[in-house]
Amino acid sequence: MIAIVLGLGLFSLAPHTALAQTATSLISTGLENTGSTAYSSTDLTVSGFIGNLIKALLAATGIIFLVLTVYAGVLYMTAAGEPDKVKKAKSMLTSAVIGLVIIIGAYAISSYVITALSTAATATATTT
Repeated sequence: MIAIVLGLGLFSLAPHTALAQTATSLISTGLENTGSTAYSSTDLTVSGFIGNLIKALLAATGIIFLVLTVYAGVLYMTAAGEPDKVKKAKSMLTSAVIGLVIIIGAYAISSYVITALSTAATATATTT
């Protein structure tokens, strides 16, 4: 009797293949819908390519900043009061923050210039 109850209990905990296939198809459908929405246009213009390149570079910069910040924090926490390690960790963190500020400033300036140029080009094209 105990063996039957244990057997039924273990059988009920086994994964159901139909449910797994349903989840897989749902995920696949969701990814296809998202991809078609995000990339509905197949013609890639120069401005679209540059925009995608800037997004990728900003994402990479954010990842590098995060890694440097975590490394500097670990270095600071494991310094155990050694002045050289503490100084190195603080300077690394300061450099990472300064680099991030420079990158954000460069993005803001380039975004402003690109917007101004595209507005001027659009205004010139419509008046001629």
